[in-house]
Amino acid sequence: MSEQSTHKHGIFDKPLPVILDEIQTAAAEARKAADDAKFAGETAAAEVMRRFRKLFLKMARDIQEQLSEGQK
Repeated sequence: MSEQSTHKHGIFDKPLPVILDEIQTAAAEARKAADDAKFAGETAAAEVMRRFRKLFLKMARDIQEQLSEGQK
């Protein structure tokens, strides 16, 4: 290979330990981002379930009232 094509990428100019440190740092950041996304998804799902629960309880009360009025 020619000298020019070897130095085409800056990665060849760095020592291997530096490259490995950068990969390890990037992996840690990716894990943190995944954990943050998971937490946000769980929080959103909990909020949706709370709203569904509230809606179904209101529907149950309304049905109960309608049944009570029908029996009178």
